[in-house]
Amino acid sequence: MVTQPIPLIPLTIPAVPRHVTAFVNWACNLTCRECWMYGDSAAESTWLAEVKRDQMSVEMWTALVDELAEGNREKVYLTMMGGEPLMHRDAVGLMRIAKTRMPDCNLDMSTNATLLPRFADAIVDSGIDDVYISIDGPSSEVNDPIRGRDAFERAVTGLKSLQEAKARAGHGPNIALNFVVTGMNYTHLVDMVRLTEQLGVEEITIGLSSFFTREEGKGSRPAFEAVTGRPFTSWAGYCNEHQHAELDPKILEEQLDEADRITGVRVLVAPTRYTNREKSRFFAKDWSRIVRETTCVKLWAQTTVLPNGQVISCTTFADTVMGSLGEQTLSEVFHSDTYTRMRQMIREGLQPICYRCCELNMDIDVDPALYDTVTAKG
Repeated sequence: MVTQPIPLIPLTIPAVPRHVTAFVNWACNLTCRECWMYGDSAAESTWLAEVKRDQMSVEMWTALVDELAEGNREKVYLTMMGGEPLMHRDAVGLMRIAKTRMPDCNLDMSTNATLLPRFADAIVDSGIDDVYISIDGPSSEVNDPIRGRDAFERAVTGLKSLQEAKARAGHGPNIALNFVVTGMNYTHLVDMVRLTEQLGVEEITIGLSSFFTREEGKGSRPAFEAVTGRPFTSWAGYCNEHQHAELDPKILEEQLDEADRITGVRVLVAPTRYTNREKSRFFAKDWSRIVRETTCVKLWAQTTVLPNGQVISCTTFADTVMGSLGEQTLSEVFHSDTYTRMRQMIREGLQPICYRCCELNMDIDVDPALYDTVTAKG
């Protein structure tokens, strides 16, 4: 019996996406062990030496903001990331540009917080909406072996400096903690939620760490390389199986259940739409059989821009290059033949490295109708 291909329903692609992640630089002052750029497996990403000094220019950022403002009638969600974005030579200036030229946008930044004391008052004054502070453990004993010497103390000091700047100004961004679950810290998940409450922070986002096996990476190369026409190797920086080898799914499930019972803090655990028992299997070999998503809606809803202006379809993989803002507008890239091929490839079926990407279903909660439309089978 010959299986017929799934008919693809034409979708109206917006002129420019409403959700944009911008890596404004690659430089970082920490070496977090799970990081694909600076962590345990970073040596696999040999091309990074060429780009670590890249910073997005003010001119490129301004052009990007202006195009997003002109091309969207709905609210735009713009995220600043790095490296460590506060190492950008004009990080606060970028914030001011975005909130001045696109005041109704939701601008957020992910930071390790170690540099916040230098910039806290200026960040509050910039009008940024959300600041996500990354901490990988509820104490120096847990966090610092993962993120680096004195990283916990410096992050907490940075967080408090931002809280104090907000108090002085009488306004300021929402502050949330960001915790990446690995085999090195998963038994402290509940302690992280309690720390969030103790620090006077109302929200914590908990992500299950993206990681891939060499077999999954190699098995995905043909499909991605056929779309982009270039080597697909960035997955190698996530080959951190060893970090999770001793993780006990039962203990992780217990931690997730107990975190649900803490009422003083908003807790979001990605991937969403799964029970705690299902999430506890994220690090297990059978996770791909648990996943219910059949495609990744982020290709229709969101895009990512690198410091050099390259536009990538998959935030996790820096070599899924669809085009460049140095040569085209964002709209031209988002509607390009390359992007269309990538959407078709992913819509026909997820690749092996897609299943344990922590962002696989994040946009479902933003726009459930989009997910239903993209996955419709005609």
